[in-house]
Amino acid sequence: MMPDDHIVIGLTGNLGAGKSTVGRIAGELGARVIDSDQTVRDLLANDPELAGSIRNAFGSEVMLDGRPDRAALAGIVFNDSDALARLEELIYPRVGERTAELLAEPTTAPATIIEAIKVVEGPSVQRLDALWIVESTPELQVERAAATGRITPAEARRRMAVQSSADDKERLFRNRRPGRPVWRIDNSADLKALQERVALVWQESLALSTEPPK
Repeated sequence: MMPDDHIVIGLTGNLGAGKSTVGRIAGELGARVIDSDQTVRDLLANDPELAGSIRNAFGSEVMLDGRPDRAALAGIVFNDSDALARLEELIYPRVGERTAELLAEPTTAPATIIEAIKVVEGPSVQRLDALWIVESTPELQVERAAATGRITPAEARRRMAVQSSADDKERLFRNRRPGRPVWRIDNSADLKALQERVALVWQESLALSTEPPK
């Protein structure tokens, strides 16, 4: 069980912004990082009930060896907002349950970071004491996403077009978690600059545990 003064931070950022890099830096600084992308991968691979629900909703063409095929699903949902909403309705509850289980595990870390592109929109937002939003230029985001070799620049632009902006994420978080702080982390320079910014934000975030309750 987490101590009462344990801080839970949401980490978000759109495709190619660099949230995973920020998560790695935070881990090196001492954070416990819960990677929601990995949580989803684990659920898709190991949750037969979820797999059956996805098959029923999207058909056998999205299945591979009895499990949901992430590439096939991506090809559908990133071109159809209604399909994306249906998929999220199936996945979000299980991600929320698994995240709660991970949060309940003992840790000596002073803070836990929940890394997710939709951490504000998802079921874990009510657990958050603060939010980090990673930003970059659209050009750099496309370049980084395409550099992975998994998607083309055109596909990266299509996915980015359906993602909420950093401003939208901040507004929604302030609405859902009034009074909780938000840090914006610019990742349009080099790695050293990013490391320095994350180190500063980390120290400022840790100070939350010493502040009196609001």
